[in-house]
Amino acid sequence: MKYAPVLYLKPQYYEPIEEEIMRLWREVIFKPLIAAAKVPEIELMNTGNALLDAIREGTVWYQDGHFTGDYNSSISKDLRAIGALYNTPSRTWSLERSLLPTDIRMAQAAADARYDSLRHSFLHTLADAKIDSIDRLSDIPDQYIKTIDWMNDDFVKTLKHITIAPQLTDAQRGIIAAEWGQNLDLYVKGWASQRILEMREKVQANAFDGRRSSQLIDMLKYNYGVSQRKAKFLARQETSLLLSKFRETRYRDAGSNRYRWSTSRDERVRHDHEKLDGKVFQWDQPPITNHWTGKRNNPGEDFGCRCVGIAIFD
Repeated sequence: MKYAPVLYLKPQYYEPIEEEIMRLWREVIFKPLIAAAKVPEIELMNTGNALLDAIREGTVWYQDGHFTGDYNSSISKDLRAIGALYNTPSRTWSLERSLLPTDIRMAQAAADARYDSLRHSFLHTLADAKIDSIDRLSDIPDQYIKTIDWMNDDFVKTLKHITIAPQLTDAQRGIIAAEWGQNLDLYVKGWASQRILEMREKVQANAFDGRRSSQLIDMLKYNYGVSQRKAKFLARQETSLLLSKFRETRYRDAGSNRYRWSTSRDERVRHDHEKLDGKVFQWDQPPITNHWTGKRNNPGEDFGCRCVGIAIFD
């Protein structure tokens, strides 16, 4: 009886897929929004007046007789200079609108206009986002084929001293890629739809302090970061599932009917999986991996499972 070396998940397998997922989201969602969020050149110019610059940047704003936002000593000095009074409990500066200097009034009007323009531009851009264009733009199916070929090269090496690895046919490659590629396609579109819906709802609700356009930009940055993390998760998760299916298919083709369950042996291992560690199972008769649902899986097929099956050759 011989044990095949384990075929582990490598970053090489999933990182190109991660990049492709993020590229799709950039093309469909974020590039149009970034273009819509272009800042007018005048708003990038420093006037030398701390209060004016803060109003232009959206860190301080005037509304209903009060200046609100983030202050420093220079901004506070400018506020006192125009006659504003500080209210400690509310952390605002008060000044009647009739007493506002013309340049301050114009700066706030420009900031409000930019916010309204940016808000409407965001809503229009999000409404025009075409999720179905992901199908036309996506190279994920091609990348899955490349990943399967990389896996197969490593698979052949694991059998080098045990047996001759059977050839991977085009039909097998296509079936393995199609099954998981379809799942990933649904996830990619679903996540894009979710991001668009959540951003639209927030912009429509006008849920930003003082109508600050800078917060619209912050929302865009936040969603971009969230999407990057989701792209990594999806790529790794789906490639892990792909590898699990690949292991089973290829080792069975090579004559292995059984495997020994092996966990990662750390605190993140699920209790049901920990009980399976070291036990031998048949590929076509997977054990119960969740005693609550009775669901059966081979190693790596359960959501987020990092266990592996060590192929046995009798």
